[in-house]
Amino acid sequence: MPLIADDTPPWFPLETERLILRDPRPEDFDDIHAYAERPEVVRYMAWGPNTPEMTRTVLDHWLEVAARWPRTEVSLVVEDKRQGRVIGSIRLTIQDEANRTADFGYTYHPDAWGQGIGTEAARAVLGAAFGPLGLHRVWATCDVENHGSWGIMEKLGMRREGTFIKHLKPRGQWRDTHFYALLAEEWGR
Repeated sequence: MPLIADDTPPWFPLETERLILRDPRPEDFDDIHAYAERPEVVRYMAWGPNTPEMTRTVLDHWLEVAARWPRTEVSLVVEDKRQGRVIGSIRLTIQDEANRTADFGYTYHPDAWGQGIGTEAARAVLGAAFGPLGLHRVWATCDVENHGSWGIMEKLGMRREGTFIKHLKPRGQWRDTHFYALLAEEWGR
């Protein structure tokens, strides 16, 4: 039986104390571009900084994918409830249905950094991954220099399982990548 059958309801939107994680909307463009164009946001990413055309292409893709259900890749925007604006995005992708594994990743506007927003959103997504989706294992990667990202993973109880040396070459420089994972049986300990 597939993890997400045609009659399985979506596991989102998700709501936390400060956030709403939901499918993107066309009117989210300005908020998304406000972080996607910033060099400090994409410093450790293989993409960006975005031009308006690049952000439009990404948002159009997200909207196209969001129109389908079921789907194994879910990209959600992270909306700050107080401000009523999108401050980031988070993605969960089922990588291996048979072994019930997925990976996730996230990006946030610098105004949201250092406030626990990333951890709060990721905790909600992991709760869905190990709850309604019934996943066995969720993993994530990040540049070894991205202390904010691996800090979020460690706050969630994820363990660093290894470091890939000279793993990727974004922007012409080799980068090392940390690999983190968490099992369903470890969630919530």
